[in-house]
Amino acid sequence: MDIFMKKWTILLSLVTLSLGLAACNETAKPVQEKDVTETSKLTLQEVYDKSMEASEELKSVKGTIDMKQTMSIPSEEMTFDIKSVMDMEYIIEPMQMHQKGTTTLMGVGEGGESQETDMETYITEDAMYVYEGSTAQWMKFPQEMVDQMMGATTQTDPTAQLKTLQEYLEQLKFEQDDDNYILTLEGSGEEFTSLVQNQVDEALQSLTGGENVNMDFTIHSVNYLVYIDKHTFQTNKLDMVIDMDMTMDGETINLKMDARTDFSKFNEVDEIVVPQEVIDSATEI
Repeated sequence: MDIFMKKWTILLSLVTLSLGLAACNETAKPVQEKDVTETSKLTLQEVYDKSMEASEELKSVKGTIDMKQTMSIPSEEMTFDIKSVMDMEYIIEPMQMHQKGTTTLMGVGEGGESQETDMETYITEDAMYVYEGSTAQWMKFPQEMVDQMMGATTQTDPTAQLKTLQEYLEQLKFEQDDDNYILTLEGSGEEFTSLVQNQVDEALQSLTGGENVNMDFTIHSVNYLVYIDKHTFQTNKLDMVIDMDMTMDGETINLKMDARTDFSKFNEVDEIVVPQEVIDSATEI
């Protein structure tokens, strides 16, 4: 069962990474729940174009991720609730990343207690270091893995994600409050299955060195809320709720995920330095 879970945990991490997505002639309607005093006359297409321009100039960003997942594995008669809280700093070129947080597997210990694991990752041009709390040890991965992970991580490039969203512009609900334009995408079925499939397939190809890994998806429902700052046109918040099935090698799991990401420190992360004690203590894999 441990091998089974490790395989799906790795793939879930990849799917989560790949899903990070950053009426065309209508202006944004004020959100009904708020008194909006500062309304803009920009159309959705104009906001999208300005956001694309801003994302193309993005050099670095900080993200705070709060995510809840429920994973059901019918063949194993198992259901897991997983809560993750992560802080991430990301430099686009050359790609560097530092991510730190905790992942909690709810109610799986003896007596029903939860198991919390500290996680931390550094990725630079020439090395990847991963700390996993259950082993209390830093691991250094080979250059080949670094190259593959960097290829997969480029799928989260804000510009690439905005381009992916372009074909769904006519289906977006377009609103505004005093500070943000709010883009909402809701749906299900084959159209949204292909959106997920294409992104994950590209990332899998990078991670597996070009080997064919077949994973099929069925999207039961998806809901994206993208908050774009009215002044900078940067994406400062992304909420994603998704219910989907994933099948690989004849095994199927159902994943329900609710992820909330806040972005800040746009172009303020100058460098990511791996501490010397991490380098000295890491075990090479």
